[in-house]
Amino acid sequence: MTTRRLVAVLLVAMAVAVTLARTRRAAAVASDGRTFTATGVVTAPIADGRVMVAHEDIAGYMPAMTMPFALGPDAPAALAVGDRVRFTLTVGADAVRAGGFHVTGHDPSVAAALLAPAPARPGRLRTGDALPAFSLTTHEGRPFTPAGLRGRRTVVTFVFTRCPVPEFCPLLVQRFQQLQRAAAADRALRDVRLIAVTLDPAFDTPAVLSAYAGAVRVDPARWQFVTGAADQIARLTNGFAVHVERNGVLLDHTLATALIGRDGRVVKIWRGNGWKVDEVVDLLRAPAAKPES
Repeated sequence: MTTRRLVAVLLVAMAVAVTLARTRRAAAVASDGRTFTATGVVTAPIADGRVMVAHEDIAGYMPAMTMPFALGPDAPAALAVGDRVRFTLTVGADAVRAGGFHVTGHDPSVAAALLAPAPARPGRLRTGDALPAFSLTTHEGRPFTPAGLRGRRTVVTFVFTRCPVPEFCPLLVQRFQQLQRAAAADRALRDVRLIAVTLDPAFDTPAVLSAYAGAVRVDPARWQFVTGAADQIARLTNGFAVHVERNGVLLDHTLATALIGRDGRVVKIWRGNGWKVDEVVDLLRAPAAKPES
C-alpha cells in the first residue's frame, strides 16, 4: 500500500471513529431521559455553559417561559441575542440539557429591546441592609415577621412546590437538606435556621407546604417553608431582585439565596444556583460568624 493510500485510509478511519463517538455520546445523553423539541428566542448570550431562551410551549413538559438552559456536548460556540432557534431538550433525573440548536431566523427589533439597559429596581437589598417589613406564615401555620430573624443566622431562598426543572427549586431544596444536616451535626451552627419562601402563594398554602416539608424531611426546629399574601411575598422578591412571572400554572423566575445575620441584616447574597453548600457552611463557620456563648 502506498503512503498516500495509507494516509487516506487512516483519515477515513479517524472520521468514522469521530462519528461513532458522537453517535454514542448522543445516544448516551438521550438514554438518560425524555427528549422534547423546543423553539424560542435567545434572550442572553451563552455564558457559563448556559443560554437564556424565551421558549414556546414544550408539549408534555412545560408551558412557555423564559429560562436558562444548560447546554449539552453538541452546543454551538455562540448564539446571538434575538436569534430564533429550534433545539432538543433532554430531561434526565438530575439535569436538563439543551442541544441540537438550529437558528431559524433573527429579529433585530427583539435583539434591540432585549439588549437595552434595564431600569434600576428600587429597594434592591445589598450587604448590610435590613430586610423590609413583611408578615408571612410558616408551613406550621405560625406568624413569621422580621422579628423572628433576630438572634439567629438565617439562610433564605425562594422556591415553589410545583417547579418542574431539576436545576431550579428541586436543586435548592436538596442543598437546604444538606445545610440542615450540616447544622444538626455541628455545634457551631446550632443557631442557623433555613427559610424557603414560596413564589407561588396562591397554590402553596400552609397545608400544601406542610405536606411538602414532610416529603423532604424538614426539621421544623431548623427549617421552615413560608407563604402569605402576594404583596408580602413581593416585598422580599423585589428586595432580593427575584424576577417572577406567571406562565399558566407554572412560574418563570430567577434565583437568589441569602445569609441574614443575627441583627436581621444581609450578610451575603448568592445569585442563581451556582453557590455550593460548603461555601455557605464555611462562611457560617468563619470566626466573625460564630454564635455567641
